Amino acid sequence: MIKRILLIMVVLTVLSFYACKNNLTSNSVKVEIITDTNYANGIGLEGSNSGNTEVIRVLNPFGPSKSEPSWNLAQWGSRYNLKDAKPVKGDDGISYSDSGKSIVFKAVDGSTQISMEMFGSKEYDSPRKFGEDWPHILLEQKFEIPQSINNIEILNLNLDFRLLFSEMKMKPDLFNPELHTTQFTIYLTIQNRNLSSKGYGDFIWFGLPLYDYRYDEIEEYAAQDVGKEDASNKFIYSTASKNLFKEIPKDGNWINVSKDIIGIIRNAFIIAQQRGFLKESEYDDMYITTTNMGWETPGTFDCGIQYKNLKLTATIKK
Repeated sequence: MIKRILLIMVVLTVLSFYACKNNLTSNSVKVEIITDTNYANGIGLEGSNSGNTEVIRVLNPFGPSKSEPSWNLAQWGSRYNLKDAKPVKGDDGISYSDSGKSIVFKAVDGSTQISMEMFGSKEYDSPRKFGEDWPHILLEQKFEIPQSINNIEILNLNLDFRLLFSEMKMKPDLFNPELHTTQFTIYLTIQNRNLSSKGYGDFIWFGLPLYDYRYDEIEEYAAQDVGKEDASNKFIYSTASKNLFKEIPKDGNWINVSKDIIGIIRNAFIIAQQRGFLKESEYDDMYITTTNMGWETPGTFDCGIQYKNLKLTATIKK
């Protein structure tokens, strides 16, 4: 009799588990936050001044498209401009290059592999000083339908990446780690989109670091965005790299990132308020509104990275 009761309890527990699982599925929907990760609609090229985001040409590595680009390519602070760069087809894909930087698009197994390179040795005549701008190459996307982070149950970031090269091209005795590095980070903007809120429009930068020349393992970073004339002065929270992957980017080894990051975003919001930011905003006011990813090189470094299989998938409460 006791065995029979125990068996019934086990069966009921299993049925309850699957009922809950099915209930979660039936009351949730998956949404791809980042769109056109194959870059089929082209990329709008912006200029070298972050104060002017006007598109100066459209790059179409995979041929013309009838749709407007979902992506823009920023080249802030660069002394060179990709506006006249011609597409060059090679074994590595379709490349657009100038003396200071390069971006390559290649279709690989249903995904698009991106290679981004920066040549600080061409961008700088002397080591950067405090307050001076630095070169960027960033792929950016503004989300047409921002998602409320309060409605996201799971937010999975997925990609594969590898460091191609990273070399310091300045004299070692002039290297100041407080001023000089090269780094590759994925950023999301977490913004107040509640029209009834006093904090409407306020936002923070949320960073997911892949590489920084100075560190094998990148520590958590939380501070105001300063250091150059056009800085946003908004709060930056960048999680520790160990929260995304365990390997050290080197020797061209591929590293997989597969992580639910919604809890990290929640923590970033709490820390921002503790530091005096987003004071007129509530958690349920906040939405994911944009992303950008690429190299920022505030030092004399030559560097390259490659990534593919990029996805940011949200499980949304219905």
